[in-house]
Amino acid sequence: MHWQRWISGLILAPSVVLLVLYAPPWLFSLFVLAGMTVGLREFNRLLGSEVSPFARTLTYPAGFVLALSMMCPDPRGFPAGWLAVSFLFFIAALGRREDFSTRVRQLGLQCLGLIYVVFLLGHLFFMFEMPQGRMWILFTLVAVYFGDTTAFYVGRAWGKRKMAPALSPNKTLEGALGAAGGSALGAFLFQFLFFPSMGSGAAILLGVAIGAAGQTGDLFESLLKRSAKAKDSGALIPGHGGLLDRIDSLMFALPLVYYCALRIP
Repeated sequence: MHWQRWISGLILAPSVVLLVLYAPPWLFSLFVLAGMTVGLREFNRLLGSEVSPFARTLTYPAGFVLALSMMCPDPRGFPAGWLAVSFLFFIAALGRREDFSTRVRQLGLQCLGLIYVVFLLGHLFFMFEMPQGRMWILFTLVAVYFGDTTAFYVGRAWGKRKMAPALSPNKTLEGALGAAGGSALGAFLFQFLFFPSMGSGAAILLGVAIGAAGQTGDLFESLLKRSAKAKDSGALIPGHGGLLDRIDSLMFALPLVYYCALRIP
């Protein structure tokens, strides 16, 4: 399992870097849309019988509409997309045959899936359109995965104090500190080598924040898996599980980096 993680990472990492650096906007958008589709499929799988097959199916066109609204250059497109999706879900809930409490619960879970998968990942669209947006995306990827790697090894070597034993028994406070330090190191190295306009101090501070956000994202996905009594969100990536298992940290880091980047010259 350990070597599978490294092999999968070594195969996927160069492909992702090349795509971020050189893909035309339409190809990058298709890549993100594909990731959203897989993420929604895994999220729906975790929900199981909590949501009816019809309600699960409805999340795919709704997610596509929301994603398109996030790509819209007009700032009114995004709230309009949310409005369209909301009305779609509301009208569908009115027409279903389940009891009232079940309809409301399913409606909430549908919205959670769109927020968790489409809205969080959709910040890639926002970031891509920024000045130096491709560099910001790579900066985030490096910081997140430096943090994930150091969290794993520090927790494995020195982890004693459980951080959230009910959610994730293997997560420790020492591992969380390792994540913050690893993300800060990754952010600093990337800034120093490839992104000098950012500034070292800002990179290190943002790296620490990315490490904390990544750990939060990891724990939130553990909450989803615990509720579904599932070990992994899927089996897409050998050694990692599903796509959500691989990008749970990244999903929480993307909005943080995007809104911080708006304030960094």
